[in-house]
Amino acid sequence: MRFLDYLLHLFTPRYSNNHRARLLHPSVLSLYIVILVIFQLSVSTFAHFQPEVLGYATNISVQDLLSGTNAKRLAAGVSPLRLDDQLTKAAAAKAADMFAHQYWAHISPSGTSPWTFVAQAGYNYLFAGENLARDFADSASVVEAWMKSSTHRENLLDRRYEDIGLAVVNGKYGGSETTLVVQTFGKRASAEASVEAKTPTKNLLLSSPVASISATSSATPGSQSLPPEKTPSTGIILQTESVDVQPKIDLPSLVKLVSLSLTVFLISLLALDAVLVYRRRQIRVSGHTFAHFLILFTIMAVISLVTRGAIL
Repeated sequence: MRFLDYLLHLFTPRYSNNHRARLLHPSVLSLYIVILVIFQLSVSTFAHFQPEVLGYATNISVQDLLSGTNAKRLAAGVSPLRLDDQLTKAAAAKAADMFAHQYWAHISPSGTSPWTFVAQAGYNYLFAGENLARDFADSASVVEAWMKSSTHRENLLDRRYEDIGLAVVNGKYGGSETTLVVQTFGKRASAEASVEAKTPTKNLLLSSPVASISATSSATPGSQSLPPEKTPSTGIILQTESVDVQPKIDLPSLVKLVSLSLTVFLISLLALDAVLVYRRRQIRVSGHTFAHFLILFTIMAVISLVTRGAIL
């Protein structure tokens, strides 16, 4: 009987809890926040040491990125792009450089521009552009994110470009497993150089296991001859094919599930509290039930709409 009274004390308004479910008291609500923070830190730490068990599920391939990009161009009445081996090498070199020097920008801390990698790959360009993305779960999400940003969409749909290079690269950025996507656009400077693109490496993958994207473009009449730079050793192994990382538990999905579950639990508890107070005709000066409902539903909507990937 005492156990039943304790449950009623926790979940229903009664004299023992000042006529508000104990689990809805401000002190307990603060405890929920502390528990969520501890949970987030715990799973993030575990994922750092056991990424194959708890990590970020990623399935991105160059072929899917190319198909998605060309589908958007065709829908806009623009000619599709050819996958170019030299631009693909430039994209892979840019991704490797970002991991090696731990930066997320079009221009490296040492001042190296995207066009340096394009020129070093042997691509003599008239026009060139670059889109960047990171921390996305799949190829479609990357393309859609680019399309939702005006600057990235301009690059992706630019009629001047004829060739494209793509690299999907895995490595450590800021101490966390990260997937970088580099999309390099170009048009050759001379008709003689505009030969059919060779069959390129489908994907350049560096190491194992996503959110922001960035874009830049350049219109330079030809490229200067640049001396080859040494690529710093990063401990990253070049591979081909697509990036497909499937841990046993997807970390973002787990965090989202726990957060939504807690929010739904609080909404249900608040609804039960409101119904019982109404049926008992109790008057509470500091109820604010409607405001609490509004806040919780807003939190639930925000959690539901949050996706992996953010614009830079």
